Amino acid sequence: MFNDMFRVVNGPDGRHFYVHTDSLPVAILLVIVLFLAIALASALCYYITRFILLKIVGYLARGERRKWLRAAERRKVFHRLAPLVPAAIIYISAPLLTGVTFPVISMLGRPVETLSACFMVVTVLRAAFAFLSSIEDRYSHFHFASQRPIKSFLQIAAIVLYVLALIAAVSLLLHRSPANFLTGVSAMTALLIIVFRDSLLGFVASIQLAAYDMLRVGDWIEVPGFVADGTVIDIALNTIKVRNFDNSIVMLPSYVLLTNSVKNWRGMVESGGRRVKHAIHLDFESIRFCDDELLAKLRASTAFRVPFTLPDDAQRLTNLGMFRLYLVGYFRHYPGIRSDMPLVVRQLQSSSQGLPLEVFLFVNETSWESYEQIQSDMFDHVYGILPLFELRVWQKR
Repeated sequence: MFNDMFRVVNGPDGRHFYVHTDSLPVAILLVIVLFLAIALASALCYYITRFILLKIVGYLARGERRKWLRAAERRKVFHRLAPLVPAAIIYISAPLLTGVTFPVISMLGRPVETLSACFMVVTVLRAAFAFLSSIEDRYSHFHFASQRPIKSFLQIAAIVLYVLALIAAVSLLLHRSPANFLTGVSAMTALLIIVFRDSLLGFVASIQLAAYDMLRVGDWIEVPGFVADGTVIDIALNTIKVRNFDNSIVMLPSYVLLTNSVKNWRGMVESGGRRVKHAIHLDFESIRFCDDELLAKLRASTAFRVPFTLPDDAQRLTNLGMFRLYLVGYFRHYPGIRSDMPLVVRQLQSSSQGLPLEVFLFVNETSWESYEQIQSDMFDHVYGILPLFELRVWQKR
C-alpha cells in the first residue's frame, strides 16, 4: 500500500536515501512531518540541555571558592548558551530540506542553514556579553577594584566581540571566507580610526590612567573648564562620570584627564589632613602698639579659650602681634588640628583692602561637612575675640 504512495531509494553513494512520491497530499504530509520532527527535536533538546546544564551549574556554584561561577549564573550566562543546541540541530537538519524536490521547500535548505548559523553566532555573542558582565560583578567585590577599574578593558573586549561577530555573520550571509573581510578591514583602517577616534583615545587614556593610578572610583576631582567638581562614580572606556556636590552628573571624555589640568584630592584624603587657608583683612588704622590699658584688659579677659600669658616685652608688641601670638596658641590647642602638619599665622602683602592676616593649618577631618563645621567654629571665635585686641576688620568706606 505504501509503495503506491511513496518509495524509499538508496542514493548512489550508499550513505543517503531518497523518498519519492507522485501524490501531492503525501508530499505535503511528508514535508509537514519533516518540519515537525525538526521543531520537536530542537525544542526537546533545548529544554533537556537547559535543565541539565542549569542543574550542574547550580550544584557546582554552591562551593565557597566558586564565586565566579555564581556571578556567571546570576548574569544567566548558561541560560543564553542553551539555545545553541536547537540551533545546531536545525543547522544539521537543513540539508534535508535541500534534498526535497517539493516546490519552494528545496530552496529553504540553504537559507535555514545560514540563518541557524547566524543565530548561533548571536547566541554566543549574547553569552559572551553576559560573561563579561559577570566578570565585572565579581571583580567589583575585590578591595582593589576601585583602584584598578577594568570596565574600560571589558568595553574594549565587547567592541572586539561585536566586530568578530559582525564579520562572522556577514561571511555566513554572503558565503565568503572571513579572511576576505579581514583584508577589507585592513584597507579601511584609516576610516575606522576616524570612526572610532574617541574609543581609541579613550582606550589609550584608560591604560595610562590605570598604569599610573591617576584616577579611581570615589576620587574627588576638579577639572577647570568642564564644570566638574565632585566624586568619580564610574570609569568607562570613553567617558568618566562625575557626581558634583550639587548632585548634577558630568560626563567627561577619558582623554580630557590627560590633555587638561586635573586636581585630584585623593592625596588629601589619604593623608588624613585637610588644609585650612583663611585670610582676615584688618584695618590699618586699628593696628597700634599695646598700652597699659590694653594689656590690663587682656589680662583680665575671660574670653580666651586657651591659657594666654602675655610676654614680658608686651609693650613692644603691637596689638596685631599679640593677636598673632594668641592665634598660634589657640590653633595649637584646638581639638582636630593636625600637630604634625604645618601651622602658620602670617601677614600677606598689604593692599587697598587692608592687611591680610592668613591662617594656614590642617584639620584631621577630610569629609566636607565635618571640615566646614570645624572651620566655622574656629573662625567664629577668631572674629569674636578680634575686638578684644582693639583690631577691626577692613570694611569698604
